[in-house]
Amino acid sequence: MDKIKYLILLPAILCINILIFTNPSLAVEDKDILYPTIGKEYEYPSVSREAETAPVDLEKKQDKFKLGISTSLVGGYDSNVYLSHYDEVSSFFIQEALGIYGEYLLSDFCMLRSNYDLTSIKYARFSEPDLLDNVINVGFDTMITESLLWSVDYYIDFVGYPHDKASEYTMNEIETGLKHNITDSLYHKLTYRFSYKHYPKWKTRNRVGTVRLGSRDDRRNALEYLLGIYVTDKTALEIENTIYYNNSNELYLDYYDYTTLKSEVTIIQLITDKFYASLNSGYQYKAYKNRIVSDRDRGDQRDRLLMCGASLFYDIAPAISIGTNFDYRKNFSNEGEQKYADYIISGGVYCSF
Repeated sequence: MDKIKYLILLPAILCINILIFTNPSLAVEDKDILYPTIGKEYEYPSVSREAETAPVDLEKKQDKFKLGISTSLVGGYDSNVYLSHYDEVSSFFIQEALGIYGEYLLSDFCMLRSNYDLTSIKYARFSEPDLLDNVINVGFDTMITESLLWSVDYYIDFVGYPHDKASEYTMNEIETGLKHNITDSLYHKLTYRFSYKHYPKWKTRNRVGTVRLGSRDDRRNALEYLLGIYVTDKTALEIENTIYYNNSNELYLDYYDYTTLKSEVTIIQLITDKFYASLNSGYQYKAYKNRIVSDRDRGDQRDRLLMCGASLFYDIAPAISIGTNFDYRKNFSNEGEQKYADYIISGGVYCSF
């Protein structure tokens, strides 16, 4: 009799296991997708040719040591907090940020850089998406020629979710890039990144779905190409293309193994000496290695994400700006639960000393 009960319950247990561990809504998106406002705390758009080429012209720097602090306080509204297709929920949020950066000129051709960024995001209606992010960066710039700059950076990123401990991770990233000023109005940069993410409280599974010893680790290789153009003295354009491959030791269905292609275009416009705007649009294609969708006839999961945004900033004082941001993203997927649309409206005060 016990064997009969077990045989009856076994299919149900397997179905529950598959639903829990293959539900795309449980997937953890990248931080910049979940929180598109993070990259805008210290973004002070400039189309100054001199400002953009300053890192290359290291011998023109007058100050051997430079130290600065940036802070911001932003409030906003998120229309689809969990990026869900079926149960869209909205919430207001508060975002606080602090940045400390320093530069030290080692010689006429070499500069050492370092910065620390702290970001806190708290939602009014829900607590699960709350974020506490600490990033430490150390970098090195050296002039190879008058127009060619080589840079090396190391980042360590502590990403904390106070109410979702399983999703917390620490990321170590190494980056190297070559930037070339082609003309006074045209520059480009090629960058390679390798990152290692460790999830201390996320237990992995084997290929049959059994939880095993050890925590989740993700390794990512990325290659990025950026092209910048000064269209006029008040207009700048940047085109950025990135390809990266994410490989995880979460073996069940290779759920977090995927290749991503991403393309972004950003336009910065100075309207007056104190008033400026930024427009951006992007497209991201994500191909999962072996993530089977609900309708098996459609093959592995494929996502196509459209993104666009706009920002307006006004300098009310030399060190203080106010700004407002709008971000919209819409995901098209052959997995129904991964289809979603979301917009975020935010605004606040930005300070830099």
